[in-house]
Amino acid sequence: MDAQVSQQPPSYEGISTVSGVAVDPGILNQGTERNNTGAKSLSLAVAIGLNALILLLLAWWTIMSFTDEEVELIVESGPVESLTQIDKKQFQKKQQTKPTPASGSQAPPLITSAVVDPTAVFVVETKVETDAFGIGDGWGKGAGFGSGGSGGGSVGFFGSRSMAQRVVFCVDASASLSSQQFQMIKRELNKSLKKLASSINYQVIFFSGPAWFAEDEHTGKKNNHAVKHAGKSYQWRTKGGASAFYIVGDKELYTAKWLPATSANLAKTRYHVDAVEKSYGTDWRHPLRMALQMNPKPDVVYFLTDGAVSNGQQAVDQILKINNRGKKAKINTIAMMVPRAANLLGELAKKTGGEFTVVMADGSVKKGKK
Repeated sequence: MDAQVSQQPPSYEGISTVSGVAVDPGILNQGTERNNTGAKSLSLAVAIGLNALILLLLAWWTIMSFTDEEVELIVESGPVESLTQIDKKQFQKKQQTKPTPASGSQAPPLITSAVVDPTAVFVVETKVETDAFGIGDGWGKGAGFGSGGSGGGSVGFFGSRSMAQRVVFCVDASASLSSQQFQMIKRELNKSLKKLASSINYQVIFFSGPAWFAEDEHTGKKNNHAVKHAGKSYQWRTKGGASAFYIVGDKELYTAKWLPATSANLAKTRYHVDAVEKSYGTDWRHPLRMALQMNPKPDVVYFLTDGAVSNGQQAVDQILKINNRGKKAKINTIAMMVPRAANLLGELAKKTGGEFTVVMADGSVKKGKK
C-alpha cells in the first residue's frame, strides 16, 4: 500500500500568505508608507490654509480699527489763480471722527474728490478755525512783527488791520449805544481777542463818562460812578454833562500792566467783555490817556465810539500832544453807525498814521479817506 503524502503548501522564509496567495512583506510596508505620506501632506495643506485665513482676518480687523481722518479735497473749476485770491467761502471743512488709534499710531488722511477738472484748484483743509475776523476780514495767528519777526503779529478790529507787539482796545460802553450796536461790538471784540497771537501783549479799556480796564469792577448811575482798580476805589463825577467826568480827590488816572495773549488771560478778558454793561457819559480823553501812558507805549490803539462829544476837538488836541512824546502809537479810529464826529476821528487817525473806518447799520465797514 502506497504511503499517503500530506498536501501542505510549501513554506518560504520571509513570505506571508494573503488569501492563500504569497505576499512579500516589503510590498505591504511600501503601501502603508505611501498612505501615511498622503495623509500627512493633506493635514499640512489644511493647517497652512487655516493659518492663512486667520492672518487675513486679523489684518482686515487691524485695518478697520484705524482712525481715518478724512480731509475733503475741494475742486473749484475755473482758471487757476493764486490761493489768496480765492474766496474762502468757496471752500468747506469736513472732519470725520472714528475710533481713536492706539498710542503712537496715526492713520494718514484720506483725500476724496467728486469732480475732476483740468483747470481745478486743489485745497486740502485740516481742522482749523476759519471764522471771519472782524466783519469778514481774517488772517492767521502769529504772523511775524517787524523785520526780525521775533514777536507780535497781526491784529484787527472791525476790518482795520495792523501789525503790533502791544495793542490796546478802547471801546465805547456808553448808554447811547443801541442793544444791537453793543452786541455787535462785543462780538467783534471777542473775535479780535480770540485771534491774537500768543506773542502779543494787550489790554482792553471800556469807557463811558469814566474809563476802566476790562478786569476792573465798575458800577455807575448817570453822574455817579465807582471803579475798583488794583484793590483801590475811585469815585467819578461830572462837572456838568456827559463829557466832563473826573476822578474825585485829584487822584492820578490809573494804569495797568500789559497782558500776554495767553489762553488763560484771553478767556478772562472775554468773560469781562461779555459781562460789561452800558452806562452814562461819553468822554474820549480818559481811555486814550490811559492807553498812551502804559509802559512801554502801545504800538497800536483801536478807538471805537458811537458819536460826537462836546469837547471833541479839545480831546483830540490833548491826545495828539501826549502821543508826540517819544515813539508814536498808531491810533485806528472806528465810528459806529456814521457819527457826527467823523471829521475829528478822521483827523486823529490821519495824524497818528492810523486808519479811520465807519461801521454801517448793516454791519458793513467803509474806509475813511486818509
